[in-house]
Amino acid sequence: MEPTQTIDINALKAQIDAEIAARLLIEADSARYIQRRGFCIGDLRLLVLLDATSEVLEMPPLFRLPGAPTGIAGLANRHGRVVPVMDLSVLFGLQHDHAASAWLLVCGRGDEAVGLVIDSLPERKRFVQDDEIGLSDITHPIAGYAKAAYREGQDIWIDLDTEELFAAVFHVEPSSV
Repeated sequence: MEPTQTIDINALKAQIDAEIAARLLIEADSARYIQRRGFCIGDLRLLVLLDATSEVLEMPPLFRLPGAPTGIAGLANRHGRVVPVMDLSVLFGLQHDHAASAWLLVCGRGDEAVGLVIDSLPERKRFVQDDEIGLSDITHPIAGYAKAAYREGQDIWIDLDTEELFAAVFHVEPSSV
């Protein structure tokens, strides 16, 4: 007869309960915060969803696109794909130092990718619900493309709705021919 192994069901249950409790604490902590990727364009502080961006790099050469909508700086070659590049400082008349090193923040992937010219490397930002302010308090025209805004000390961070902004800039009205 072979010896049988016994399993302490209570010890196993306690271990599983502890693992579940630890996961729930991590999820609760994550749900308590609003986490975004923040970057600056001049004095404007903008946020995008963490998973909305796919790449950050030094500004590559841009190829001008005649007849492009206002704010389109040109096209960049990223991994063999053509990516339109938007300059929000031109689109919204922002003051910023064009001589300073510019970065390209690529939002989206594949054929959906759009680059944004930014002044600072993006950083992870974390806010609590109490940090949120009303969009009616934002006087900047970019507020029309915002999902929310948050206060961090004296700074206001605008949570950009990139899909809404990109659709508005790239929208082509059907011709009336």
